[in-house]
This record gives sequence, C-alpha cells and structure tokens, in this order.
Amino acid sequence: MKKTFLALAALLIVSGVSAQSSAFEWGVKGGLNISGITHNDLNMKPSFYVGAFAEFNINDFLGIQPEVLYSRQGDKYSSDGATLYNRFNYLNIPVLAKIYLLDALSLDLGPQFGFLLNAQQKVKDDDHKVKSDIDGAKNFDVSWAMGVSYRFLGNFDASVRYNLGLTKLADSPGDKPKNSVIQIGIGYRF
Repeated sequence: MKKTFLALAALLIVSGVSAQSSAFEWGVKGGLNISGITHNDLNMKPSFYVGAFAEFNINDFLGIQPEVLYSRQGDKYSSDGATLYNRFNYLNIPVLAKIYLLDALSLDLGPQFGFLLNAQQKVKDDDHKVKSDIDGAKNFDVSWAMGVSYRFLGNFDASVRYNLGLTKLADSPGDKPKNSVIQIGIGYRF
C-alpha cells in the first residue's frame, strides 16, 4: 500500500510539473451512482456522487485527471419478507488518464482509491426499520475506473464510468464482496 501512495504522489507531482507548461482546468461534478456489491446476487441500488476534479493536459491527445469525490455506494436485496440496504460512504480519489479520441471525446482509465467514511445496514419490513453499523468493513478500497467523457457547450462534461472493485469490502467466510459501480454524471469547468 505504501508503494501505491508513493506512485500516486509521483504521478501528481509529474502532473503538476507538466501543468506549468500545459493547459490546466478544474471543476465540479456530480451525478447518479448505480451500485452493487458482488456476492451471491448483484442487486444494484441507485444513489449519488459529488466532488471536484482537475485536468492537466499533457498534449492534445493525453491528460491526467485527479478527482476527489464523495460517493454513496452499496446494494439492496430482499430476504424473508424484509428489505436489506447496505450503504458504504466513501471519499474516493480516482486518478485517470484521459485519452482523447476526438477533440471533445475522451476515454478515461485509471485507479481509484477509496477511503471508507462509514458503513451501515438498514433492515426494513412492514413493521420495523433497524439501522446498524456493518462490522468488519475494510477502511480502504481500490477500484479500476473506466469510462468515457464528452465535453459540450464549452464548459460542461457528460460522463459514463464503470468502477470495478479490486479489493474485498469486508472479511466474510467464503464470500469476496467487492464494489461494482456505474456512474453517470455532469461536470462543469471553471
């Protein structure tokens, strides 16, 4: 994990140095999360994400885009007449390579580092609603982000991204639950 943070720091420093001689833009973004947790059945649950980003353009075809996002993730499923909601709130830091296929269209790929803020489960049936913390949830998550972004009307970005979980969310016997998140969003560049 130490090597991952060192690599991330080196990437940001290199991006900062190249930003001095190239274009730099920043903005805000937000949108819809459709998230699930891989285990027996992948039951997707809608939620949201919001945050900020910066883009360092290295040349006309390549850029680096670090982001800081609050992301609400989890899943929902039914069992024995009750509905169970698992909610994981993260501070996610994706670091994306933006490969421009056209002037306004980019392919976005890179690692995402997630820091768990809290994890709760809500069980709801006809008569009761009970909330509790999820025991054994891991504090750190790594995903691989892949998607496309399209810039329109000068300062707006539309993006679609899939975040594939690479690390387990919690220690559980036999299961290897991981995040699986589709993000659809809009960004604005200042």
